[in-house]
Amino acid sequence: MHPKQLIVLVNLLLLLFIVWLMLSATQTADIVSELRDRSGRWACYLLLATLLFTPITHYRPSLRRYLPLRRHLGLWAFALLMIHLLVWIVLEFAFDWLLMWQEIDSNLFIWLGLLSSLLLLPLALTSSHWAMRKLGYRKWQGWHSLTYLAVPLALGHYFMAQKVIEIEPLILLILVVLVLVWRFKYAR
Repeated sequence: MHPKQLIVLVNLLLLLFIVWLMLSATQTADIVSELRDRSGRWACYLLLATLLFTPITHYRPSLRRYLPLRRHLGLWAFALLMIHLLVWIVLEFAFDWLLMWQEIDSNLFIWLGLLSSLLLLPLALTSSHWAMRKLGYRKWQGWHSLTYLAVPLALGHYFMAQKVIEIEPLILLILVVLVLVWRFKYAR
């Protein structure tokens, strides 16, 4: 199986699982929270995976052929991010903008998530070869360097959203810091 097909298959299975959660309200007492949390968590996993490509291929040049998969992972991460955001807006707050604003205003972690989402939007919109040609490689690369800001913000959102300190978001946050330190120290 081609690596792109594997990524599509795994992510389709993840989306099917999310749909299954939506259809089986008996799975959990709070299906909305479950959907919101799982879609957000998996978006973070995939965003971190996109950052890990460069250091891994630096130390294992034979894996460079997999670099184009980074874009696919990023787009799947964005799709999960949109599901996460839509679950929050539509299912959790039922488009009650005033209540949403009060929640946003009183929680720093929501600001981090929204800022990360806004930074990732132009990346998703310009992820095609057509956009790269239209913008020119340097400008396109400049836009896509926003990843190095958006991913830590997303993981900061995930970490701060926990009611108590949990090990998983902390490990992911430490991993992204290590990747960014490596990136700015060793990358060209």
